[in-house]
Amino acid sequence: MTAVREVFPFDDYHRLMSLDLGATRLLVCQGMSGSGKTTAIEQLCRHHHQLRDRSCHTFRLEGAGCQFPPLQNELVVLDDLRFLRQLLPLGRFLRAGNTVLVASHLSPRCFLPLRLFWPSRVFVMDQDEGKIERYLARKQVGFSRQAVVQYCRLFGANYLDVDFILECRPGGDFDQALAYFLKFCKLDLVPNPLPR
Repeated sequence: MTAVREVFPFDDYHRLMSLDLGATRLLVCQGMSGSGKTTAIEQLCRHHHQLRDRSCHTFRLEGAGCQFPPLQNELVVLDDLRFLRQLLPLGRFLRAGNTVLVASHLSPRCFLPLRLFWPSRVFVMDQDEGKIERYLARKQVGFSRQAVVQYCRLFGANYLDVDFILECRPGGDFDQALAYFLKFCKLDLVPNPLPR
């Protein structure tokens, strides 16, 4: 089963678009899959008044031996960091004067050594229950605050699992869909493997 997400206007619950990012060299959006990390970074690159006019280079770090072009003083996006070893190119990009935006599954603590040397901002993307309420309201799906709190406690504030749950019981409200899902379905939460 594949959930299809409707496209809604960007919910800027961290107020990213109004931030002064002129001195920021490292910006990390951290959270689970479906929490809006990549979307937030795309919005910053396209629409933030201090970033939108810069050329943007996006890299998805998949293999251990990724090769990167020598970039200096550019805007660099590293998407989908999951392993500690994927932090290695981050230091190289920062030392070359680049501004780096990262979509990461890693804990914000993993970035502390880098944050000692470069002005940084970290945003946790999967802890805001309000964004799930707004998402359900935009989808015109009824819900109670209690159901959203329970969902976020169990699965984190991510859009992806909301859509999976609604697909399992279409036509009802979120409370009914969540109750049905918890009774009859299973969502396996698989942690990232230990770094090698």
